[in-house]
Amino acid sequence: MRRSARGPCLVGHTTEGTRRSAEANAENAQQQLAQGLQSVLLAGMGALARAQKEGPAAFQDAAIEGFKLLNQSRSAAQRMVRDAFESAQLTLHSRVGGAREQAHETLDNLESLFQSRVQRAMHQLGVPTAEEIRALTRRVGELNDNVRQISARKR
Repeated sequence: MRRSARGPCLVGHTTEGTRRSAEANAENAQQQLAQGLQSVLLAGMGALARAQKEGPAAFQDAAIEGFKLLNQSRSAAQRMVRDAFESAQLTLHSRVGGAREQAHETLDNLESLFQSRVQRAMHQLGVPTAEEIRALTRRVGELNDNVRQISARKR
């Protein structure tokens, strides 16, 4: 055995005390672990019993909530479809209106071009224009009036 300046110290006794203390701590930890496991087991059994007891009602509640969510998603989807349809309609009306205006403009241009070409062809053939025929008709009327006046003087 060893002696220290402070007094007698028994090395074998200290090691044995530490070992006993460690064994006591290990036994205490095992008891706490066993109690924790027992609590978890009891909680699990209680949850299982509650689920068995309240299962049908919980299922019914879940089904009702699911139905509510389905209706909400349907109405949201319907709103989205309706909004997309209205937007498409507005775009279609806008584009159809633009195409209609462009078609009218094109037809007006074609009509003007056709009239111009027909008028040019008639002029090349020597066919008088409507204005020339009106002027000629006016002139013939004036000449008829003059002939009548001259005939009336001679009588």
